[in-house]
Amino acid sequence: MNDHELAGYLADLAGKTLLELRSSELDKGTNPWMLRDQGDKVSHNLLVDALLQFRPNDHVLSEEGTDNWARLEADRVWIIDPLDGSQDFPYAESVEWAVHVALIESGEVKAGAVTCPSLGRHYVTGAGMKAGPRQNQELLVVSNRWNTHQIAAVAERMGAELTSCGSAGVKASLVIGGDVDVYIHGSGLYEWDVCAPVAVSRAAGLLAFQLDGSEFEFNKQSPVVRGLVITRPELSESVHAALNL
Repeated sequence: MNDHELAGYLADLAGKTLLELRSSELDKGTNPWMLRDQGDKVSHNLLVDALLQFRPNDHVLSEEGTDNWARLEADRVWIIDPLDGSQDFPYAESVEWAVHVALIESGEVKAGAVTCPSLGRHYVTGAGMKAGPRQNQELLVVSNRWNTHQIAAVAERMGAELTSCGSAGVKASLVIGGDVDVYIHGSGLYEWDVCAPVAVSRAAGLLAFQLDGSEFEFNKQSPVVRGLVITRPELSESVHAALNL
């Protein structure tokens, strides 16, 4: 498998494993907090073990792993979020969780995949995918559930409606699918939250940048990201104006 195929395979495998885990543990009546922690651990171990098997010389930065700063000198680093939206995962009715797998090579995003198992959505770079057509007559912006007052002002300046949901991967999938037009996330993000969503969004022909308009820098010593914007290209000027960029 090439890197695109491997990213897609691993995200899909982890997503299916998490679906099976959730179904099994919900049948047992497992406590939601315990199930959340199980999901994080099972998916992390699966992805790390598989990367060790398929790409033994690469490094890994995972939300659930111990950070090894040797990655800072590495040419190839996989940045993974084994269970994005883990707070929603333990509930059968929730679809707002995802698996992120991305590869950074020489500081650049080379490959990535985002799987939203409960939505049946799977996006992989290198597959020639394109963003779907817009589904709404009115502009629609999606953001996170917290600090929405900041993004509400941006949406108002754009003349757009604002909605919110969990998981950066799910929100990116909504823009790719044409369900919403722009995803804006103000703060509280790490590289594992955004790397794979940025990879698949750009592969689909969308624009992705930090909240201040700057380019992403991945595999930093402190893996913090200055917000996230994913937008359809035709709305770029409107988004930049609303953000005062």
